[in-house]
Amino acid sequence: MHFKKILIMIVALAMLSSMSIAIAQDEEKNDGLARVALITAKEGQNKALEEAIVKYHHFMGKKKGAFRYQWYSILTGEDTGKYIARSGGHNWADFDAKHDWDEEAAEKFASLVQPHIASAVISITRTDDEVGIWPESLEGYEYFSATRWHIKPGHGAAFSDGLKKIDETLKAGGFPTYYSFIDTVSGGNGNTTMLVSPRKNFADMAPKEPSFRDIMNKAMGEEETTAFLADWSKTYQAGANMLLHHMAEQSDYGDAK
Repeated sequence: MHFKKILIMIVALAMLSSMSIAIAQDEEKNDGLARVALITAKEGQNKALEEAIVKYHHFMGKKKGAFRYQWYSILTGEDTGKYIARSGGHNWADFDAKHDWDEEAAEKFASLVQPHIASAVISITRTDDEVGIWPESLEGYEYFSATRWHIKPGHGAAFSDGLKKIDETLKAGGFPTYYSFIDTVSGGNGNTTMLVSPRKNFADMAPKEPSFRDIMNKAMGEEETTAFLADWSKTYQAGANMLLHHMAEQSDYGDAK
């Protein structure tokens, strides 16, 4: 049944899928917005693009007010071989900001980086701060697994209510896997959200105890859990999934310790 597939995805989040995707921890309280780019390198120019980004980020490192992008390579799914660049922790007003170095930076990007890019699709996402379990620090987390969920028309409230109930149950039951939900607010399809989970390595992707089902059964009872999940699964459909690898060198702005 469909809801059983959902259980597997929640328990083994590494088997889940544009950054949102994914995923830098934002320390200060803000609107939870991120600017995300899905980038495709020109054929045969992945290495050149990666080298250019390192140089460009070092150039931008001391520019006051500049967005700082975390870079990720996509390891699985239909976008394998592409990249995600994400700058998170923003307020809406941040996208209005202007700087005296804007023109210089644009020229540098156009000459150094743009020649290696075939396409870039931009979106703005928002992290749902009401649900999720997230580590205090992302140090040591190299991989991010993400899955898009498509909420069915007219089922938004039921989906949200069910998700909050699950989230509260998992938190109370000591669920050992980190996860976050990210919504695309501009540049994506309507009624979609993304489930994202950080992992330190591939071994960290194995299911942990207590499992999702163990926690739900203990809190609600086995029969009630089965009925609840069967009903909730009717509010959405799971979509594409992908695994991201954080690119530390490309994410450094020249001030890494």
